[in-house]
Amino acid sequence: MKKAGFLLAASFCTLSTMAQVTIFSDNLNSLSGNTPGYNFGDAVNFSHTYVAGVGVGGSVGARILSDFGGTNGFGGVAYQYQNGNVTRNSSANLSDYVLSFDAAVNKANGGFALILQNWSGTFFSGSFSQSAYPSEITLATPTVFQHFSINLSSFNPGAVPTGQTWQIAWQMDEFGYGGPGTGDQLIIDNVMVTMVSEPSSFALALLGAASFAFLRRGRV
Repeated sequence: MKKAGFLLAASFCTLSTMAQVTIFSDNLNSLSGNTPGYNFGDAVNFSHTYVAGVGVGGSVGARILSDFGGTNGFGGVAYQYQNGNVTRNSSANLSDYVLSFDAAVNKANGGFALILQNWSGTFFSGSFSQSAYPSEITLATPTVFQHFSINLSSFNPGAVPTGQTWQIAWQMDEFGYGGPGTGDQLIIDNVMVTMVSEPSSFALALLGAASFAFLRRGRV
């Protein structure tokens, strides 16, 4: 009975140690200058830069700034986090991945659209795929960082997460800040993607053997 219990415990330990794999994690502290990004529509006087002191606890953060002029009736500015050499992302299921980050806005109920893009090869080579979070993400309280952990199953289908290039865009939209205005700001920090790995055949076999031994022993 003790032996079976030990094997069962060992099996669960094996499974738990394999449960989560960090695909990439970046606190942005080593980065400076302009970030990758884009703008469109009414965005004027915009920037997307890595800035010391604006991140969590006074660290480096990616800061998006913009005025929206109102001529077109729509506009946006985005920060894009890029990793062109992703490994260990073996699962093709979006539901096996979690995207985590910290975000802060300077106006109540300001927010952003969230877009994931993948390329099958390294550094934007190979086939392209994309998914997006289905709605604007808003933050009710300004100037306070909020931590997000979002399972990618909540994104619209399309992205193929086994790609070696990942690009994640946080897009600050004009309508999310109440229409035309000045001084709109969004800050992103501590970007991480994790994957819940499938148990190995060895772990499953060990768990099955331990369970069988445990049940058989219990009948004696």
